[in-house]
Amino acid sequence: MIQSMTGYCSSIISTGKVNHTIELKCLNSKYLDLNLKLPYILRQKEFELKKIIGNKLFRGKIDLLITYEIKKENKKAVLISKNIKSYIKELKKMNSNDSADLLKIALTLPGAYEVSENELSKKDYKKIEKEIFSLIENVIKFRKKEGKEICADLKKKVQIIEKKIQEIKKLDHKRIENKKRKIHKEIDKLDLLIDKNRMEQEMIYYIEKLDINEEIIRLNSHLKLFKSVLRNKLPVGKKLGFISQEIGREINTLGAKANDPHMQKIVIEMKDNLEKIKENILNIL
Repeated sequence: MIQSMTGYCSSIISTGKVNHTIELKCLNSKYLDLNLKLPYILRQKEFELKKIIGNKLFRGKIDLLITYEIKKENKKAVLISKNIKSYIKELKKMNSNDSADLLKIALTLPGAYEVSENELSKKDYKKIEKEIFSLIENVIKFRKKEGKEICADLKKKVQIIEKKIQEIKKLDHKRIENKKRKIHKEIDKLDLLIDKNRMEQEMIYYIEKLDINEEIIRLNSHLKLFKSVLRNKLPVGKKLGFISQEIGREINTLGAKANDPHMQKIVIEMKDNLEKIKENILNIL
């Protein structure tokens, strides 16, 4: 099933004395680009968490942000006397007020105290890990839902291109006949003696340059492959990108050989739909 690369989930879980906020965000990327922002007590688990996420989400710019807040009743402040004394000393230089007043001011300044971090038990880590797995599954559900919509749109655009091919085929025979008549008309204006056999040879050579049969066969083949790959259960974004490049080459060749305003218009419409296909493929896993 087609999956998109975008998704977002978040949750808050409690592990004893701490509340953890976990956010998982996925965006488009050519490769797997994992970025983890973890609190100090989880830093040693960074490699393990990267492996878990990478094995499940495969590709995209993926950000995992975990923040925590110690519950008020469990906060233990440790005074940093060195910093407090330094603050009081500097404050005295500016104002020789009572030392008790200066102490109150010093205690409000940054670095006057710190709240000790609780160590994370194995049980607490397993709880966080389980929640991360849950968020990953929710992101995958979101990716599948969006992927289903993208897949439907891709099929629609491919069908439009296929219809345009049929329109080109209808125009093709008339285009060649019109080109032959135009050439004969221009030659008649010159009123020159012409070797008819040589003329036919040159005409065949010229018309062969305008022949688009091979391009249409290859284009239909690429479109058929594209639809087949859409049914694949594995990540197919890169493969669809390569196929769309081949589709683009055949459409460009059709445009170069068209030599007909009506056909050129159809080719432009095909290119427009192909560009929309490419835009959608950028968001496919």
